[in-house]
Amino acid sequence: MLSRNKLVVLFLFLMILGGAFAETPTYSRYMGSANFAMPTGSVRSSYSYVNDSSNSGMLISQALMNNFLELSYYKHLSGDHEGKNLLNCKVRLIEEGTIMPGIVWGASDVNTQILDKRIYYFSATKSFETFGCTIHGGYYKDPYKSTKTSFYGAEKMIFPLISIGAEYEHDTPTYGIKLTPMPGLDLVIGQRDGKEELYNICYYATY
Repeated sequence: MLSRNKLVVLFLFLMILGGAFAETPTYSRYMGSANFAMPTGSVRSSYSYVNDSSNSGMLISQALMNNFLELSYYKHLSGDHEGKNLLNCKVRLIEEGTIMPGIVWGASDVNTQILDKRIYYFSATKSFETFGCTIHGGYYKDPYKSTKTSFYGAEKMIFPLISIGAEYEHDTPTYGIKLTPMPGLDLVIGQRDGKEELYNICYYATY
C-alpha cells in the first residue's frame, strides 16, 4: 500500500498531467495573498516580489480588523500591464477550524486599472498539519466570458523547510518547489504550462 506521502505526490503529479495547456489570462493572477498565483482562503499580511514569465511585480497584502479583512496592492513593474496597479480585497466568511476550511470572498482590480470590470471570487483553504499538507480551491467569474472558472491547488512538505506544490487554473497547471530558509520567508520556484517560469520571494508578517 502507498504511504500518505507517496499518495500526495501522486495526486500532485496527476493534477499536473491533467492540464490542457491553454494560456492563462494574466488578469486573473495575484488577486490577494496566494501560494503560487491564485488566492487562498486565508487572510494574512505579506510582502512579495514576483517574476512571472515576462511579468514582474510587487504584491503587498495587509490583514485588518483581527484578520477579518485583507487589502492588497499589486504593482506591475514590467510586462503587458506595466505601470498599472491593482487594488484587491478579501473578506473572511469562515475562519479555518479543526474541520471547516477557511473561506473568503474577494474582489480584484477594485480600481479597474486593467479591466472595466471587477473580478469577484470565492476561495477556501484547509491545512492538515498531521500530514504537512495544505489544499485550496475556489472559483471566479471570468469578466470576458461571464463564466465561472475554478482553480485548486495543494502543497506538501517533503523535508524540513522544503515543500512541493501544484496549482491548476484555466486549464493550465503550475507546479514548483518552495524553500523556507527562515520563519516567515518563502522562496518559490515554479513552472506554468511547462514553459512559463515563476519566481516568488515572500515574507509573511506576524504583527
